[in-house]
Amino acid sequence: MKKITCLLLTLVMALTVAGCGSGGDTPSSDNAGQSEGEIVTELSEPVEIQFWHSISNQVHLEILENLVEEFNQTVGKEKGITVVPTFNGSSAELYSNVVASIKAGNAPDVTLALRPYVADYLQTDYVVNLEPYIQDPDVGITDYEDIFANLRAADSAYQKEGTYSLPIHSYSEVLYYNVDFFEENGLTVPTTWDEMMDTCEKIYEITGSPAFGWDNLAGSFMTLVNQFGGRYTDQNGNLYFAEEDADVTLEVLNLWQENVKKGIWRTAGEDMFFSGPFANEQIPMYIGDSVEASYIPAKNPELNWATAPIPQESDDTATNLNAGHVIIALNTTGDAEKAYASYEFMKFMTSYEANLAVVVGGTGYLPIRQSVVDSDEYQNYVADGHDFLTAGVEQSDYYYYEPVFTNSTTTSSAVNSAVKTMMQEVADNGVDPETALNNLKQTVGLS
Repeated sequence: MKKITCLLLTLVMALTVAGCGSGGDTPSSDNAGQSEGEIVTELSEPVEIQFWHSISNQVHLEILENLVEEFNQTVGKEKGITVVPTFNGSSAELYSNVVASIKAGNAPDVTLALRPYVADYLQTDYVVNLEPYIQDPDVGITDYEDIFANLRAADSAYQKEGTYSLPIHSYSEVLYYNVDFFEENGLTVPTTWDEMMDTCEKIYEITGSPAFGWDNLAGSFMTLVNQFGGRYTDQNGNLYFAEEDADVTLEVLNLWQENVKKGIWRTAGEDMFFSGPFANEQIPMYIGDSVEASYIPAKNPELNWATAPIPQESDDTATNLNAGHVIIALNTTGDAEKAYASYEFMKFMTSYEANLAVVVGGTGYLPIRQSVVDSDEYQNYVADGHDFLTAGVEQSDYYYYEPVFTNSTTTSSAVNSAVKTMMQEVADNGVDPETALNNLKQTVGLS
């Protein structure tokens, strides 16, 4: 864990050094070519935009490349913008490559990212603040509020004031369950955690095996802490769960430990994800990302399964973890025209048409826009054997996102890893919850 934290901090330091470079083409304190909010909204000559991504799934890759080509032939052709897409490894590899490129002063103009990575990039002045463009009367996103409110909030919830990303590939957590097993045994899909405990007990009596699991241990912790009335962290790096709300943390840890000891819950362990054990009918329900729905049929095409919203503790604290790729613009040269061109491409890639293409193209990702949900194309796609998407969309009103931050002590990514270790200690190794929490505090520098 300490090695991971040190690596992340080293990368952040590298970015900070890059942001303070003194090369002739390096911008000063102005934000990526923006001066006091002023922006360029037209081009004096054609520009080429480098777009780095991490999409390797062939179905999704084809959609992505088709969208880039469509942009080049329409908006790009009209405005003099050509986008060149480049696959640059997994999300983590793409992050490392972007860090190196920022340090070298030749970063891509646009890149996919995860929100924790954006927090690191923001240690420099090179991430373009999109807010002036979005609100501009001539080139703004006129249907910006069509994007789900919590997704919009996430893109301005960084330590630096402004809007530094746009949602592009969205997924949430859903409850997967074996329809035939539930029907044959007269079981009802749980909607609360009390109902979940009762259902798990009944399943254990039937099978003698664990009834439930949760793919993302760190995510389960965040969700349950929020649902049980506590707070996780914020964009300023306040670790509420380890300090002010530690009582809620211990409640969550004890819940996990007790249910594992009872034999009614289990962790993914060596399986890594529950889609395998679920498809093989070794476990009848679990919580996982909505994108996993695209993998289950390949593992067992005969399985009769469905999805439902995850259980909630109360209506007042209803929360569901949302994640996915965001898209950002980088400008290491202070070229205001390139910053504008990058924005035009990002606007296109997060538009109604682009989001609809991703959602109904078989990628497993969810709509980011209400208009997509309401469209006939999406509704017909859902009705044609893709109703697993519905559970994710039904929870859009209470999406929450993992707060991201980078400071002199730690990062949100390092805290996430420490939380996962704490959960494994409690659930898999039987470590006392208070001891596990104290171990985490030492890891993240709180004691």
